[in-house]
Amino acid sequence: MTIKNRHIVVALDVGTHTVKAAMAEVVAVNSINVLGISAIPARGMRKGHIVDIELAAQDMEEALNALERLTGIEISSASIGFSGISLSTINNHTVVAVGTPSYEISQDDKSRVLHSARNISLPPDKTIVQVVERQYIIDGYDGVKEPVGMVGSRLEVEITVIIAALAAVQNLQRSANRINLEIEALVFNPLFTAEAVLMPTEMEMGVALVDIGGGTVDVSVFERGSLLCASVLPLGGEHITRDLAIILKTSLEEAAGLKERSEVMACPDDDDKVVVIKDVKGQVEQRVSQQLVSEIISARVLEIAHLVFAELRQMDAIDRIPAGIVVTGGGAELNGIAELFEEYLGIPVRLGTPDRVTGLAGEYRRPCYGAVVGGLICAAQHIQPYKFENRRGLSALIDRMGEWYRDFFR
Repeated sequence: MTIKNRHIVVALDVGTHTVKAAMAEVVAVNSINVLGISAIPARGMRKGHIVDIELAAQDMEEALNALERLTGIEISSASIGFSGISLSTINNHTVVAVGTPSYEISQDDKSRVLHSARNISLPPDKTIVQVVERQYIIDGYDGVKEPVGMVGSRLEVEITVIIAALAAVQNLQRSANRINLEIEALVFNPLFTAEAVLMPTEMEMGVALVDIGGGTVDVSVFERGSLLCASVLPLGGEHITRDLAIILKTSLEEAAGLKERSEVMACPDDDDKVVVIKDVKGQVEQRVSQQLVSEIISARVLEIAHLVFAELRQMDAIDRIPAGIVVTGGGAELNGIAELFEEYLGIPVRLGTPDRVTGLAGEYRRPCYGAVVGGLICAAQHIQPYKFENRRGLSALIDRMGEWYRDFFR
């Protein structure tokens, strides 16, 4: 959006438990100034997918209205980040002959090899939502990011194709349509988050990004500066909250507060510490050991760590992440989670926070804001908005998204 010669970008993170909206002004190349961030509880989502279109639309509208009140700027469009258990990736590789050894590769040649690589067979209930170009190979020389203008006779491309349930994508579009919100780009959340919390050296060397949300855990691997593979696990922070509520016989609200105040790894003197919580009805107080609380939390965190490791092994990525693992998302705000992950997995682990932008208040430099802040960074890379078209396969959107990701993963 351009308002009085100011270039404004808006990002929306539609999560299982929270819908976040953020706005920034693009002040220079690769530089944004965050103007405001809003967050409201999500009611229409489950495990990253919309289960009630009307409620989901209201959630998005409330988050955007709150952002408008903060900034005084009316919002008509946004880049939307989303996840969900139906999302997965497919890697593909294609080669085409383009001419003689001294032939200069054209945009048409590039489009032809990309079209061939994207030509994959999918079930009727699945759709392509994004294509990430990892690298081009010209006459056997790999690592090429932009082949146009280079010379060669044989052009290859390696891509990562992100697919999702067609219904999930259409439901998200319908929710946006209900509030007259133009979708500038629809993006797999880890691509947003990576821009805010990963360092370029990590993405180049090889790193796993583990985004622990309320109902899902996104596991993605980046190598040579781009997405290699990703998957979504059907569990998250809400499972820890429910464990505490069930075992301690307290309310979900009380359990959520207890989770935020507790350590994942129990301290030696926790046996002597006691916390006071209320029962399910919120009437009778009960005293429980801090040691027990930490054990309940750590048991579920270790399960998440185990499933993450199993997923990385399934991706054949364990040996491709020398930079280790970066944990982020709302679930990563548990005290001591990075240390427990590292101790269990035997891999370097750090906490991922959005520290790469100006104008971001300290309260928003937290893991849970990584996706929405990253969305601003991504949106700022491309000035002209993309129109989201409602068509089977979303081919026009994919073409434009390919251009966008070539820009900021170059």
